[in-house]
Amino acid sequence: MKPLTPNQEPLAGPHDVAIIGTGFSGIAAATALRKEGVRDFVLFERSDDIGGTWLVNRYPGAEVDLESHIYSFSFEPHDWTRTHADWRELLAYLQGVARKWGLYERTLLSTGVADVSWDESSRTWTIRDEAGRQHGPFKAVISAVGFLNTPLVPPFMRGETVFEGDLCHTSTWRDELSLEGKAVGVLGTGSSAVQVVTEAERQGSSVKVFQIEPNWLLPKGARDFTPAERRWNKLKPVYYFRRYRLYLDYDLRQYNASHARVDGRVNKKRLAAARDYLHQEMGDRPELERLLTPDFSVEARRTVISDTYYRSLRSPKVQLVPHAVADVTPSGVVDATGEKHDLDIIVLATGFDAANFISTYRTTGEDGIVLREQWEGGADAFLGVMTPNFPNFFMIFGPNTSGIPLVTYYEAQARFAAKQVRRLASGQVSKITVKTWLHDLYNRRLQRRLGKTVWGEVANYFQGTSGKVVSQWPYSPTSYLLGLRLARWFGTDAE
Repeated sequence: MKPLTPNQEPLAGPHDVAIIGTGFSGIAAATALRKEGVRDFVLFERSDDIGGTWLVNRYPGAEVDLESHIYSFSFEPHDWTRTHADWRELLAYLQGVARKWGLYERTLLSTGVADVSWDESSRTWTIRDEAGRQHGPFKAVISAVGFLNTPLVPPFMRGETVFEGDLCHTSTWRDELSLEGKAVGVLGTGSSAVQVVTEAERQGSSVKVFQIEPNWLLPKGARDFTPAERRWNKLKPVYYFRRYRLYLDYDLRQYNASHARVDGRVNKKRLAAARDYLHQEMGDRPELERLLTPDFSVEARRTVISDTYYRSLRSPKVQLVPHAVADVTPSGVVDATGEKHDLDIIVLATGFDAANFISTYRTTGEDGIVLREQWEGGADAFLGVMTPNFPNFFMIFGPNTSGIPLVTYYEAQARFAAKQVRRLASGQVSKITVKTWLHDLYNRRLQRRLGKTVWGEVANYFQGTSGKVVSQWPYSPTSYLLGLRLARWFGTDAE
């Protein structure tokens, strides 16, 4: 099964649909199209293989925070080895699904998208890749690039630096890098950082963790499945019972945004659990306990899930530096107090520019409107899948659709897009747009709801530049699935 070859020639059209991205959401889109009988699609992938997040996020200790049974496709069960799969198992799973569904033959690898443009006269989209080649036309585009794909790097660490050791962001980890016997510096204390710290403490000679602010942390409960559990999990009724039980737990947790309101029952429960966990692990280290206690509400920033981070911080090899890094030197870094730290390797676990959706390419819609400009100050869309002025353009993991379980959202959005594309591919219609009045009404009410949550309490990646919460979904997953089903019938206009 060979992928399409980019070569030096453009991909001649016309084609029914282009899918940009081949991670979980791109694969969800492609399989949904196949289920709807749409087979004339092309996937664009800027990396050299399929896998998305789990192809590039291969830093030491990288694994998912959600349980394997729920962080996977409902239509592709798998013999998981762990309760929470690591990046190797997830990548093998995604590539296996892609091979099974014949997606490699429809994929242009090493072909990053630079520009997507709408032509009203033909009612089609044209794609220009990063090498300047034109592809298309396409009747529709499905953007499956998500929003956690542009690394945040401190200005003084961009490009060439004076540092003589290794410097790498977690999302651009190079396979030849090693922590073994190294003096490791980790910038950040989020989900990626705590995983790196655990491995650095195990492999390195010393570890310094540079913390600007602490995060609330809860235990993960990650472990290998026993041989008996794996035998049971191979039985479909058992497998899907585990999946449904996890879904129900997340559904109830997020009902009425109980997890994201200070007065919510779930929020109060998680705050108590986080405080108890911190005191249990650090009660005999009062200074560390103080430094690790946030001054904001639980869930106001993404709550970190880890069984090992606190344990690693107790190691004599690990030092928590409660200051930002201010500059880099040939031998290490200088923190905000002016103290120098000698390091062999600097790991940037500094997150992503998450507020800017679809930031990796330029999208131009009706009347020359550029999506980045329309979204200046904060992205919005109807149920995260369509936005005004961009016909036949569908999004997966778009604005305000970040909720758990993530893959369930991806599948629902992919079904919505695939059913709309089927109408375009069959020639029933040539142009599908979201109803602008409905889009605006929906987003006004959504923002009022979000205003009652803790997500606007402090600066975080949930917010756009204006402070508007642009990523989070403030209701349960079931309510989203029902809303998206209704949107198939009442949310769009077609010509």
